[in-house]
Amino acid sequence: MAKYKKNKRYSLDEHIENSKFNFSKNLKWFLIAPAAIILVGIVLLFTVGFNLGIDFTGGSNMTIFVDSDAEFVVVENEAEREGKKLDIDKDYGKIEKMLEETLHEFGLSISSLQKTTISNTELGIANEDAVIVKYQNNNNLKTEEIEQKNEEIRLALLKKFGFVGEDVTLDNLQEQENRELVTNGGVTTASASAELMMRSFVALLVAMVLILVYVAFRFELTSGLAAILALFHDVLVTASVMLICRIQINAAFIAALITILGYSINNTIIIFDRMRDELKLARNSDAKINNNELANRAVKSTMMRSILTMVTTFVMIFFITVIGVADIREFAFPIMVGILAGFYSSVFLTPGLWAIAYRPRKRKKQNIDKTKKINEGVVVEEKQVAEPEKEII
Repeated sequence: MAKYKKNKRYSLDEHIENSKFNFSKNLKWFLIAPAAIILVGIVLLFTVGFNLGIDFTGGSNMTIFVDSDAEFVVVENEAEREGKKLDIDKDYGKIEKMLEETLHEFGLSISSLQKTTISNTELGIANEDAVIVKYQNNNNLKTEEIEQKNEEIRLALLKKFGFVGEDVTLDNLQEQENRELVTNGGVTTASASAELMMRSFVALLVAMVLILVYVAFRFELTSGLAAILALFHDVLVTASVMLICRIQINAAFIAALITILGYSINNTIIIFDRMRDELKLARNSDAKINNNELANRAVKSTMMRSILTMVTTFVMIFFITVIGVADIREFAFPIMVGILAGFYSSVFLTPGLWAIAYRPRKRKKQNIDKTKKINEGVVVEEKQVAEPEKEII
């Protein structure tokens, strides 16, 4: 009968569990990289500040139907009209340049530009290509002055794209238009933006407090504090990377941060569950509890699950960031950074923080021994009473 050789190759998770590396004891080395990133972020925060978008600074937006079949006033015949029409895909760079030139005339610049398809039965629009341009307001002006300025920008865009003639003014604009080919999306004032910013940060703090309460209730206060410190790490690292890369921050960034908190705490709870199991085994066997060794075993036993979860999620968000439009990238990019930060904190930081803070409850060994002796004494006395006395002849 043929003998099979024993396979000496180990799987990756077995290699991790059998490795001598201690994740918990090396906490001080794991703190160097995030500390450096956060330090650079703090310096940039006090020097150049965040690249805030119109959600936080106030701004306006315009929608331009660049692929419209409208009757252009500036053309003389059908041939010239066909030459004037733009294709949103082929001429996207040209459209962006035209918008930049128009806004530059008013001392403004593009905050974001997005391609879209719009249908509106009231305006007679059916699945027409358009671009939405967003730009920051001049907050030194009053709201009425900003709205007046936006009407002037709208007229300039109508002329730039050839929807109306050069002799058209705001007074006779309505007579020249057979429908709105450049629509004003409204104004977001600085005061409304400040209120939005305050509400966003309140939502972020409430989310972190609720997570602390949940983890402390499910596990213990030590675990909750370790988890909150790790979540602070995730938020600060993500914000620092946004500062370093000078990526514009809008309301989507706050939504991304809350998403990161949920993702990171999920990974951390898996490790805490394994720590709790290890604690139960140590207590039942009356073994001496070593926090570092216990946390290290918990991390190693869940490492492959953490890696696979992180990689699969990261790849999906990465492609969304690369392929998606600007507004989606504003949401996807911080999540991509937060996934890496959350994995790092869950695996490399949280166990070490827990090991430092956790203090096992001292079992009252003397009382246990005393109770044991008392119970043994009762049994002996019962046996002595139960045995009949022998008569002496």
